[in-house]
Amino acid sequence: MRFAHQITLVVLLVFTKQTVATEALNVFGSVECSLYNQKKNEPNWQYGYKNWWAGYLTGTGVIFEQGKSPDKMPEGQNFIISIGSYCNSNPNSNLKNAIDSYIAKQVRAGYATLPNK
Repeated sequence: MRFAHQITLVVLLVFTKQTVATEALNVFGSVECSLYNQKKNEPNWQYGYKNWWAGYLTGTGVIFEQGKSPDKMPEGQNFIISIGSYCNSNPNSNLKNAIDSYIAKQVRAGYATLPNK
């Protein structure tokens, strides 16, 4: 029976460690624009932002017109400028709202469509 208690304790410790580690990570969509402005030029943060942006844009189902997708230049640069501009103007907002603003502008301009719209 003692062995079963030890295994249970180990499992609980591993679970607790993973929960604490997960809470310490930033979910990039909830990162405040003020933090984005501070960290946007740091390579590790850039890598995280780019991966989150790609996943978020894919998840929304937004379809960009030819040459207007932010995964290609020069629109990729326009995307980053748009996010930076939004965050400078709205430092208490977050990256999700910044990207939603970018998508809304692209839809209004006719450069993108959202599913079911």
